[in-house]
Amino acid sequence: MIPGSGRVLPLRVPVAPGEGIDSWLEALARRNGLSLRALLTDFGLPTPSLTSTLFTSVTSSQLRELERRCQLPDHHLDQTLPNPVLPLRTRQARGSRYCSDCLAEREGRWKLVWWLPCVFACTTHRTLLHDTCPGCGCRPRRLLPGRTRSHPAGICTTRRGDNPPCGTDLRITPANRLPDTSPLLSAQRWIDELLADPDISAAAASLSDLVHLSRWFLHALPEHEIRHLGTVAATAWVERPTKAPPDRLAPVNAPLTAVITHHARPLLGPCHDTAIHRIQQLRTHQGAATALHPADMTMENWKKLSPRMRGRFVHAADAHLSQLDRVRLHSGSPAARIPVPGDAPHTSRSQRIPQLLWPHWTLRFLPPQGLRVDLFRGTAAALLFLPGASSRDKKALLKPLHGHLANYVAHTLQVISQSGYEQVFPALCRIADYLDEHGSEINYQRRRTLIPADTISEAAWQELCFRTNTHPGETSTPAAPGRLLPARRYLFQLLTGADLTDAQHALAWKSPSDRTRYVNFNLSLSLPQRQALLQHAEELLEDLGIDEPVAWEPPEACCQGLALPGPRLDDIDLDTLKRLVITEGRKPSDAARLMKTTVTHVRLALEHIDQGEREWARTTPTSAWKLRERARTVLTASFLDREYTKSGKTLTRIARETGISRQIVVEQAKATGLTIYYSQRPVPMDESWLREQYLTHKRSTADIAAQLGTEDETVRRRFLQLGIPLRPPGVHSRTIMTAKVDKSVPRNIRAAVEGTLHGWLRLHRFQIAMALPNLETTADYLGTHRGALVHQFQRLESDLGHALFHRAAFGKPHRPTRHGSALLRSLATDDIQAMMHSALGPDQITRMPDAATLARAAIRLTTRQSPGPLRPFGDDITAKRIRITGPTLILLRDLLDHQNEQFYGAQIHARTGIDNGTLYPQLKRMERAGWLTSRPEAEDSWLARAPVGCGPGRRRTYYALTPNGLRAAAHEVQHHKPRRRPAR
Repeated sequence: MIPGSGRVLPLRVPVAPGEGIDSWLEALARRNGLSLRALLTDFGLPTPSLTSTLFTSVTSSQLRELERRCQLPDHHLDQTLPNPVLPLRTRQARGSRYCSDCLAEREGRWKLVWWLPCVFACTTHRTLLHDTCPGCGCRPRRLLPGRTRSHPAGICTTRRGDNPPCGTDLRITPANRLPDTSPLLSAQRWIDELLADPDISAAAASLSDLVHLSRWFLHALPEHEIRHLGTVAATAWVERPTKAPPDRLAPVNAPLTAVITHHARPLLGPCHDTAIHRIQQLRTHQGAATALHPADMTMENWKKLSPRMRGRFVHAADAHLSQLDRVRLHSGSPAARIPVPGDAPHTSRSQRIPQLLWPHWTLRFLPPQGLRVDLFRGTAAALLFLPGASSRDKKALLKPLHGHLANYVAHTLQVISQSGYEQVFPALCRIADYLDEHGSEINYQRRRTLIPADTISEAAWQELCFRTNTHPGETSTPAAPGRLLPARRYLFQLLTGADLTDAQHALAWKSPSDRTRYVNFNLSLSLPQRQALLQHAEELLEDLGIDEPVAWEPPEACCQGLALPGPRLDDIDLDTLKRLVITEGRKPSDAARLMKTTVTHVRLALEHIDQGEREWARTTPTSAWKLRERARTVLTASFLDREYTKSGKTLTRIARETGISRQIVVEQAKATGLTIYYSQRPVPMDESWLREQYLTHKRSTADIAAQLGTEDETVRRRFLQLGIPLRPPGVHSRTIMTAKVDKSVPRNIRAAVEGTLHGWLRLHRFQIAMALPNLETTADYLGTHRGALVHQFQRLESDLGHALFHRAAFGKPHRPTRHGSALLRSLATDDIQAMMHSALGPDQITRMPDAATLARAAIRLTTRQSPGPLRPFGDDITAKRIRITGPTLILLRDLLDHQNEQFYGAQIHARTGIDNGTLYPQLKRMERAGWLTSRPEAEDSWLARAPVGCGPGRRRTYYALTPNGLRAAAHEVQHHKPRRRPAR
């Protein structure tokens, strides 16, 4: 073989059944006449000192390369590596156990399972595995096998120092035989079943627990439970290591592993009760179990146990835990577990838990005596935050919702425990688990945020009571809220589960008597009234965008099989209860005593009993509402229109005929929108006729009133009653504003003249203006002002929605845009000209300009007119006025910004960017006008600026603003605002 060539090996060895990769590679090296290290180097594999490193250092790609070079099927070598989830031998016990008979039969090939710490016996040959070589006392295969060419397989090649290899033949090591009925052999068969289980993750968890329980078993097992396991096991137990450092496991040989596995089997098995009983036995043998984890188990081993195993230890210690921890750790049920540090399921659970425990579960959990029901409901709901909490700080856990009950929790737990109803604790844990797994149909946190305190208005409460034939109570006032406040509390508590003993609520009870009134109010609600309140609650949720039921509780199946102190809600005879409370008028407490149940049970059951309809006196608000309801049924809009409007009956007569008081008749008539006449009835006017005359024929109200023989204002009031829009008074009602042009007229002409005044005049002037070069010549020709034309043409452009012409500039006449040219073409037709002359009349028509007028206008367009003299400043400014241009204005602003400084031209040029050819003439002009003073640069400064070897150059002239110049500059800057560009 050529080392490192990467070609297929000519001499190959098949993988023996159950063989590890270390043994196969060793056999392959022997077949090819190489040392194991040389073979590993050729394969590109690491050459570690410890054999166990091979199992963790070989990568998947290296395995595929080995299969290619040895012509093995794909993934065939995967079976030579242990599953990564299974535990290997501990750090202190690296090496492989072995069965001498198996080594002899397999020609020195080593099994993979011998590397697992949980494998201690060979079920084929019924022997305990060997841990060490009988010759040198070392653990076989701890170091990478060497001298494979000089020693056959199955020979111990361990060396100590410079000594030669041991050379002991491990195949002939005397075996430790076990009888067929040995419990140790049975324990190994159980281990083999775990390893053969397709669900290797469950087996790995059990085997890992076995490793980390070993130290505890070395201290916890009583010696009398070892004797029946045989002499080898008893001897190994006497010689067991018990003083290993606490941070690591002591090496455990095969007999000790067999003993530990045999006794750990009940703890690791599927039967939870058997495991709990065995843990309690062992911990009792050690002494009082005051901690969750045993005293002889290191914290490192405790943390590495699986959650199931730690939960079993917690369940076993249930009787020794405080009530708070029993709830927090689920210790009273098979679901017992240690919370993960930092895990806070109560945070998400707060959305699913109300402040008060659900009514049905309150009934099931409440002991017959010793606790107030309202405080118990709040405390029981608070206890639902405890299961799974990693913190023991109950005040911090309960602060968000139940901070006011933190001191009451311990008392509640104590009463429940002393009453003998300890199964309430696992029941609370089951409900918490149900909420974590399935959630809740109600998000209580959202409801606590969105639902307001005024859950029902006073008007809605009165309407609800009237419809359910109940009394709404007196009118609510801040001093005497009546029944409205309890109704709001009832709805708020129904929707949010709020604890009204919590002072942070706006609806909290102010005093014990306040709570008593609420309890009495709850008992007084009739069944229809409760159903109406439930419907109102549904509507409130719908208005808030909450798609949830009004109320919800975890199902009864959550706590199936638990003996709870309270009865179920339906465990009561409602007929008997109705007879005692409704018919005989007994108190709920008396009814509870007679029916041998609790007052809470009676009060909850009364909510499902119909108390019957009550008859109210005529003077009560309920009777008055019924009368008004009858009026709404009888006095409909059609009835009043027939009897009052068409038949002409008076309201007094209608009241007498119907038996309803006139006051209610008047109220109902107003509610239906009926027009009530307190004097002679008006002249009848047909609505369709009025609409036709006013809207279609555009007749005025005065004409219509004259035809009807009434007043103009009467017609206008009738229009308002019928909802007919009145035309605005004044110009908007003129014919010219309401008239429509025939649709054959071009659209741009119609847009300019319809619904507006002087539209034809604007079109006429636009036609003339486009014949002249600019608006100045047009204004002179028409005898008007340029500003008037600008306003008129802007209005025309606004009506048409387009710019009609490009504005003129000096030497450049204005010209129509595309839309303006289209308008001029429309105006040039004979039909439009005839319509224009008819609309304007001869006094407003101006003929088009002739050739001479156009020639004069063209000359004026290209001729500049000299500006007139400037108007002087006022008396407070004696400086002469100068003409202000754009650069002048920039210069003045800069001078005002530096008014207390002397300057020269180059400074101004650098600051403003004004061209020197413009700047210096401006400065001279301002100096002549008295705005500036000037002086030449001082001679020493002038000479100092001269470069070396050159002349000083041009001498600077410094300027400064005079007082009059400062005032003049401020005046001009203030009065020369930036001009707006004309609209296009």
